Amino acid sequence: MGNDNSGRVENLAQVGGDVHGGIHFHGGRDVPVPRELPPEPEHFVDREEQRAWLDRLLDGDRRGRAEVGAVTGLSGVGKSALIAYWLRAHDVIERFDHGQVYFDFGSGRRTVDQAAEHCLRALGVPGERIPPTSQGKIALLRTETDHRRLLFFFDNVDDVRELLRLRPASPDSVVLCTSHRDAAELRPDGVAAIRLAPLDEDTALDVLRRCAGAELVEAELDAAKRVVELCGYLPIALRVVAARLVKRGGRIERVAAELQDRQRRRVRLEKVLRALDFATDGLDEPHAELYRLLGVFPGRGFTAEAVAALADLDPADAEDALEELHDRSLLERDDLDRYRFHDLVREHAAEAGRQLGADRREAALRRLVGWYRRQGAFADRKVMEPTRLRVADPDVAGKNPFSGKKAALEWLERERPNLLAVVGVCAENDWHEDVVAICDGPLWALHHQHKHYADTLAALRRAVDSAAALGNPVAEARMRSLRSQLLVETGETAQARDESERACAVAERVGHRRVLASALEFRGKALHACGDHFDAIGFFHRAHALNEEVGQVRGMALQEYLAGKSLVALGKYAEALDNLRTALDRMAGFPDDARTPERIRITMGRAHQGRDRHDDAISEFEAAIRSIRARGASFDLAEPLELLAESLVATGRPGAQDCLREALSLHESVRSPKADRVRGKLTG
Repeated sequence: MGNDNSGRVENLAQVGGDVHGGIHFHGGRDVPVPRELPPEPEHFVDREEQRAWLDRLLDGDRRGRAEVGAVTGLSGVGKSALIAYWLRAHDVIERFDHGQVYFDFGSGRRTVDQAAEHCLRALGVPGERIPPTSQGKIALLRTETDHRRLLFFFDNVDDVRELLRLRPASPDSVVLCTSHRDAAELRPDGVAAIRLAPLDEDTALDVLRRCAGAELVEAELDAAKRVVELCGYLPIALRVVAARLVKRGGRIERVAAELQDRQRRRVRLEKVLRALDFATDGLDEPHAELYRLLGVFPGRGFTAEAVAALADLDPADAEDALEELHDRSLLERDDLDRYRFHDLVREHAAEAGRQLGADRREAALRRLVGWYRRQGAFADRKVMEPTRLRVADPDVAGKNPFSGKKAALEWLERERPNLLAVVGVCAENDWHEDVVAICDGPLWALHHQHKHYADTLAALRRAVDSAAALGNPVAEARMRSLRSQLLVETGETAQARDESERACAVAERVGHRRVLASALEFRGKALHACGDHFDAIGFFHRAHALNEEVGQVRGMALQEYLAGKSLVALGKYAEALDNLRTALDRMAGFPDDARTPERIRITMGRAHQGRDRHDDAISEFEAAIRSIRARGASFDLAEPLELLAESLVATGRPGAQDCLREALSLHESVRSPKADRVRGKLTG
């Protein structure tokens, strides 16, 4: 049974995080129905009493609130497998037709805040709508779950009491979780709990029969009984021992003797770790070496390509080696050919990895970091403008492995947890250039498309510190500028103003014109967000002049557009239109960027409305709407449709109600709070 949630993801513009299965849509609306549950485990046996308990939980009296059920017990006892098997074998999934969401807490490694954000993304909430605070995310989650039939499976929860903050609003929903901590004391809080004990001897023998073969077990039944006892009657230990027996052959009596010799070797989880010792002792040296190297991998799941870099192998050889470890039940594999450890096996592999010595561990991690840095740079160039400002890895030699933007963005989303983990490893080891490069490249490119505020803000904080430690003011100014933009987006405008001010101060000292132009632009955006529109325009003009000096035409267009927005806010509509028309003309030289011209036209329409020239406004809004429809970005339609309705009403033309109904449908599809405003216009 796995401890990570990874798998096929569709419509990544709507859903973030790692999931099992696909994202499906119903009713013709862009409301995703997540199907994230892990697959049914192999060789599952018994647990009839516990499955009956889950049946009663499902059919019990909800008392007007979502049911919460906790399966607790020792790691490796089969808690996750029990729930996964019951959900699929008992046809439970069909009862939750609005979706099933899975999240792995990693026994305290991930937080309620991260869980809430994952759930919101799985339910189709765009990143820009997700509040930056935990309280805001949890409140929005309750809104999103109201009147829906949803199943939430939270794995490896450290504190079930904290999990209650995520209880959905609808009594038709159910929350299931696993934890190593007993949860019986939470019954007054509406938590039904059951503690899962290790298997009894007969059931443990049945697992061994299914995994290693009934004839082998019956031929040495007494020895088999000693083996299941030495494995602590735990399913994870039984599986890895059985896999060794199948792979290498031999007698069960020898297995029992080998396990017995290690009986006092560990104190904590000794029986499971003893079984893992037995399984890994049967590996030949190349596979044992790979197992040790995987123990230093910083992320939770990995591909053959990443492991090839870590172990300095050919990717095909790495895949063969991973399959060997998978065959021995040391690794699990999902439907995207990503591998991961069970949490106990990961602990054992980490212990094995310490045997490599500091120099070999560092060399392996250096190779892995270099691979993520290079792959991330390639992905960045497919997702964003290849010539955009970058202060690290400005040039990447070789053929880009990504076929297009979609493939690159999917890779970035899948690898986001590993990219963040790599940033952490680099920061801990003072590999400051790598911290800056990964934040400046792949993480910023991903954030530009899919908003992951908390993680990206934390990574950029590290990047600022790394740039300062390097004594690299160019990188520091850039990292502070990017961080100020995230602070604007999360509504932390005062912090954004301060961070952008520091970025400008650093950039002014170094005199790098393009970096200074960027810092001035972000400073202007922060001031605009604070309502200081006049001062914002001054910074946009300074940035424009610098971009003109260095020949950055697209940068000039962006600053003309941003100045136009601030001029509209000040009521200087004619001057705004001059800026916006010039910006639109410049953007004609960048045909791959359709969204910026759309934003310019929408702002031009606002300026025309301010001058009471609604015919001109209608022309601009309609042009923007045509472009947005052509590129299939349906949610971007909501704003121009609502504005178009205003001008249609002002001119007495028909169609305003149709525009508002479509805008309302778009807002409702993602449960945007703006829906109430549009609904009021329809009924007012």
